[in-house]
Amino acid sequence: MLKNIKIRNFRNLINYETDFKPGITTLYGRNGSGKSSLIEAIYFLSIGSSFRARHDRDTVNKNIYGSGDFAHIKGIISNKNDFTELQLMLNLNDSMRLTKNSNINGAKIKLSKFVGALKSVCFSVNDIDVIFGSPSDRRKYIDLLNMQLTSNYASELLEYKNIVESRNALLKNINKNYSNKEELEYWNTKMIDVGSYIIQQRYKSIQKLAEISELIFSKIFNAEHNGKIEYIQSIDTHNDHHLSDDFEEIRSHFSNKIIESETKDISYGRSTIGPHRDDLLIKIDGDNAYNFASRGQARLLILGMKLAECELIKQNNVEPIILLDDAFSELDFQNQEYLAKFIADYKQCLITGLDFRVIKNLNMPTNELLLGDDS
Repeated sequence: MLKNIKIRNFRNLINYETDFKPGITTLYGRNGSGKSSLIEAIYFLSIGSSFRARHDRDTVNKNIYGSGDFAHIKGIISNKNDFTELQLMLNLNDSMRLTKNSNINGAKIKLSKFVGALKSVCFSVNDIDVIFGSPSDRRKYIDLLNMQLTSNYASELLEYKNIVESRNALLKNINKNYSNKEELEYWNTKMIDVGSYIIQQRYKSIQKLAEISELIFSKIFNAEHNGKIEYIQSIDTHNDHHLSDDFEEIRSHFSNKIIESETKDISYGRSTIGPHRDDLLIKIDGDNAYNFASRGQARLLILGMKLAECELIKQNNVEPIILLDDAFSELDFQNQEYLAKFIADYKQCLITGLDFRVIKNLNMPTNELLLGDDS
């Protein structure tokens, strides 16, 4: 659990420090006092990026632009009697380019290795983009989940992105007759090896998430609707491949498909298949939720998926901290009550919002944290 956090120049939190207790903590304060910023900072410390900002540089307080000052988030987490210090430093240069420096217990560490040291699941109004947004929004959702489940997933994903960029640059050069087609073999092999690992990990996690979420969907929809999620692989171009978590089977199929797509890739100047083109199919009553879900149904689908995330991470013997940023506002009373009872089984949860009556009506013990305008 998170014991303490120190925040400097992050959003409107200039110099802020607070301790946390186990259980449910309700965050109070006027609009602009920093409630959502505190939730965002904790999530940033967990994932290494924001769930609110379009660009992570937007989280740095504007008053320090060009001053040479920096932003940082430092947290102390405890696991039984062990304590770990996590720190992220955010620096903006004169060109508004953001660099992130991370360390654990004072030792510098790559951000890809830092991510997931603090497990968290965040539920916010922006999560609706997973339903109604682009495939890239859903891939981001899949990747953020896997970063918390598998320690080396973030570094493998970063390597894969670099491979795709290099392969795409080569494809453009081949198209312009600046390079030879034979040069693709090296990048094809690397793309297949790393990409197959990513597909395998995604398949495993989405299969488990689908099983857990299906049970939760039945409860939050009160058996009136069915929700379902499926992992869609771009290498399964004709839906002729039965998905499997077998690495060699995935690799073999990927190898065949990348050869098939080679001519098209050269013509387009980009890699048209691979995990960077995958998607998540979210269904309501058998139909694609993107086209058929109401906003209310979409909120419940996301709620079910997020709660399934909590359970999936918990299966790895580490409980996530649950972050609810105005999560109760668009839920009916029955699902507010279901959510409240769900989080009661977790060691730590932070909540923002305007109305905590459902928690009080259930006589649930809570900690109150007041944020002021000067926080």
